[in-house]
Amino acid sequence: MNEDPIDTLVHDHADINRRVLEIAKMLAGKGDADQHVDARLVELREELFLHFAREEEGLFPFVTERFPELASSVEAMETAHDAICGVVARMCHVVVNANMSTMRSLFERFEMAYAQHAKLEAKLLGQLAGRLDDADRLRLTSLVRDL
Repeated sequence: MNEDPIDTLVHDHADINRRVLEIAKMLAGKGDADQHVDARLVELREELFLHFAREEEGLFPFVTERFPELASSVEAMETAHDAICGVVARMCHVVVNANMSTMRSLFERFEMAYAQHAKLEAKLLGQLAGRLDDADRLRLTSLVRDL
């Protein structure tokens, strides 16, 4: 069977976490001087948007159809996605205008929202992991892979 869809979504977070830590170091003045925060933010934004698309267009409809009792968890994650996307868009705008004080404040808000989201997601994925049969895993793999 193909790679487990739950593992794929968890792996996405590992890559995103690495980028978040890299940006945090850069904003603290501890990153590689040759790297540009604006470029790293764009990479983070694109990776987050792809990850959120996999969830919102693949995982969430699957979960609400197959496990309707988890709909409130999906709604909480959708709300978290909106907050994270909003602050990431603001950071991308602010960093271009070189307002680093505002940038650092926004990044703190992002880190808090992202950490909260990661906890919600880990809980949801943990709930799913033990409940998916082989047919569910195959279907979910197809849904998230095609995004």
